Amino acid sequence: MNPLEVYVLCRVRSAELANRFLAEFAPERSPVASEFPFPEFVDEPSIVFDNPSDLIRQLEKDGSESYSIYWNVNRGISEQVMLFFTTDGGMIIGLGGPHVSADKAFSAMRKTVDGEYGFMTSGSCPPNTCDDFVSLCEKSTLTSLFDGRVRVMHFK
Repeated sequence: MNPLEVYVLCRVRSAELANRFLAEFAPERSPVASEFPFPEFVDEPSIVFDNPSDLIRQLEKDGSESYSIYWNVNRGISEQVMLFFTTDGGMIIGLGGPHVSADKAFSAMRKTVDGEYGFMTSGSCPPNTCDDFVSLCEKSTLTSLFDGRVRVMHFK
């Protein structure tokens, strides 16, 4: 069974919102990485964080820096949780694993972060801007979250 990934957009990036999501969906988790260079994907980062909490606070301050953070979940409704920070000041929360139910995940994630848009996929990262994310949700033919409502697609 392929792992399913469910993403929901947060129009603002906030450490409080990120921590609320993590506490709700992954109360027991461990980061996939042991170091977090900032900025991400540069040869010589200006700083290397040793924990994701400090990195999230930095990303809250720097609204244009993109970044992806992953955790393995020890106890929760998914096997992995993810945070993506977009280049236009947004934040995307994500759940992943072979046993994730998209419609249930959308409903719970929407309530936790007051999200209006979300989509599901298998094996691809979300777009890097809020507008591209919303556009992808609008065009989705799969179960998605659009204008705050879960759209469940049934296949015959």
